[in-house]
Amino acid sequence: MVSVDLSTRECGGRVVVALGGELDKADAVSVTAVVAARNPEVIVDLAALEFIDSGGVAALARGRKQARHAGGNLLLAAPQQQVRRVLALTRLIDVFPVHAGVGDAAGSAGRPRRAAALPPGSPIFLAVT
Repeated sequence: MVSVDLSTRECGGRVVVALGGELDKADAVSVTAVVAARNPEVIVDLAALEFIDSGGVAALARGRKQARHAGGNLLLAAPQQQVRRVLALTRLIDVFPVHAGVGDAAGSAGRPRRAAALPPGSPIFLAVT
């Protein structure tokens, strides 16, 4: 059962992947595939995403890894409080460039990136099977 809504569009010449609903382990593989199939600079619009679990966070982390491998980055835009809290708890809020909205993310794309890796001592427990 699919519980995440996914759509794509462009903003400022950048690909925007908009997620809505709930992103959980069941949808993680399909979300990673869509994000990975885009150009290296991807903005993920989280404004309509109401819930994310560890599987969803892992999908975003894999998408970021693939984007960075291709010379780009994965930028997050407009996370709701619940999603922002999960990103903070997993300490990934310090790893992903997080922006107030898609326009802000599009304006910052291509600028020097934040840390290339997780901060030292960060626990990693995002494995999805």
